[in-house]
Amino acid sequence: MGKTVRVKQTYKTRWSTLGIAVICIMLVLATLWSEQPPAPKGENAPIEQFSAVRAIEHVRAIAQLPHPSGSVENERVRTYLVEQMELLGLQPNVNTYPWTGQYRGISESFELHNIIGVHKGTKPGKALMLTAHYDSTPFGPGANDDAVGVAALLETARILQASPPMDRDIWFVLTDGEEKGMLGAEAFWFDNKVREQIGLVVNFEARGSRGPSIMFQTSRNNGQLISEFASFAVSPVSSSLLGDLYRTMPNDTDLTVSLNAGIPGLNFAYIDGWDKYHSDQDTPDNVTLATLQHHGENALGVAMRFGSMDLEQVNDSDRVYFNWFTMLLHYPASWTIPMSILIGIGWLLCIVVLFRKKAIALKGMALSFLLTLGSIITSVVVAYLVFVGIMYIGSSVAGMPLQSASIPAQVNLVFVLIALLVHLAFTRLTRDRVNVLEMILTGMLFYFLLLIVVLGLIPGASYLFLLPLLIHCIVIGCTLHKRNPIMVLQRPWVSLVFALAPLTLTTSLFHLLYTGMPLQITVFTTVLCVLIFTLLQPLMTSLTMVRVSRSAKIVDSK
Repeated sequence: MGKTVRVKQTYKTRWSTLGIAVICIMLVLATLWSEQPPAPKGENAPIEQFSAVRAIEHVRAIAQLPHPSGSVENERVRTYLVEQMELLGLQPNVNTYPWTGQYRGISESFELHNIIGVHKGTKPGKALMLTAHYDSTPFGPGANDDAVGVAALLETARILQASPPMDRDIWFVLTDGEEKGMLGAEAFWFDNKVREQIGLVVNFEARGSRGPSIMFQTSRNNGQLISEFASFAVSPVSSSLLGDLYRTMPNDTDLTVSLNAGIPGLNFAYIDGWDKYHSDQDTPDNVTLATLQHHGENALGVAMRFGSMDLEQVNDSDRVYFNWFTMLLHYPASWTIPMSILIGIGWLLCIVVLFRKKAIALKGMALSFLLTLGSIITSVVVAYLVFVGIMYIGSSVAGMPLQSASIPAQVNLVFVLIALLVHLAFTRLTRDRVNVLEMILTGMLFYFLLLIVVLGLIPGASYLFLLPLLIHCIVIGCTLHKRNPIMVLQRPWVSLVFALAPLTLTTSLFHLLYTGMPLQITVFTTVLCVLIFTLLQPLMTSLTMVRVSRSAKIVDSK
């Protein structure tokens, strides 16, 4: 008879690590919450406030049937709009232009009718122009595109008429023929006298049926425009990335014409729910009141702010800008290159000092590079296979080819989880051969390489990489005098500081991409997810680490 010692092992994740992980999730949720449109105000709202419930009545009157340019229904809508502008004291004029040409390969001939009303100001100077188009496609009633924009302007005009006069004239221009190639806007801006009278154009559009009203485009030299917009915007959703990205796309709006005419401008639209776009489902029932409220509050804010300004010269040096929670942050675009150079120098200095302190090793840096690259490739491959699977299964269930627009945006969370799980798996396999400092520095290298690419292609997106790199350089620089920098970086508060910029800034970007782009965009976002997790390596490593407690029990054995 002998004795056997059986050892029972239990594995526990540190509570501090779970706490930081929960806070990171809360940061993501807080970012998403801050980008929601404001709650709609009812018909009993004070007369000086925008009310989506009042404005939706205009949408219902306009979007009863499809009303493309030249149609009988378009004439009915125009009559209604002229009557409403007369009631608001805007003394509207209807400018008529004959047009003959081809649309979708079919020859057409009809008249365009732009409706122009003016809210008179008290001082001379260039006017502010608020504009939206009232025609629709032949395929749907156009409730969102663009009856909501028109309704937002009518409700804004009502508020202005009930308020003290503005300093400048405010033109309300409702264009015709936008859906057939910005025809009404082209005719409007052909008049040189008009160009001399307008100092700023603000356009209101839609490419969906819900979501926040996004300021997605500005004219060049936008410094003053951005500074002013940041001062009054309600829950602003905007980014210089969107402006640069939009310039690379073939899409156009009426603002394209005024920008080509050399007039400064801002462009607002909403993009979520884009499966309703240009379809028979673009009806008043599919208009979201909160979205209409946000669109309208942006229109009213623009009118109140820029209607009280001298618009003779609003050009100023470009700025990089982005929404962060309920604020629009911005800084001169001229800072971008010097900051990038300083960050590159800072990263190299950190590398040199840490090599000398033997906190990192060449072998570890090489392995961490391969680890990050492997994590990226594996995540992309798995994400692509899952994407193909979703499309195949969805098509099988639907019985027809599945359109990406009909897939809920929440499906994209699957691809974020894929990147997370793949990176955690790679981290667990190599955590004894690569330390967190080597992984962070490697992640910073990839981020810096992306920064260089972005500076050449879409410099407005540079903040996504510049700010996280700046914070990481500062924090790592502060640890260089420590005997063991790795121990400092593994403290919970460091993980939280590291997470703040990349998580909040990228969540905002992903939110826009996932709501406004096809599911294929997940290939790009998966790569960026892996790099973010690499920047958060102390937290990633902690999630794979367990504390082992052992208890021994003596039992009899034969």
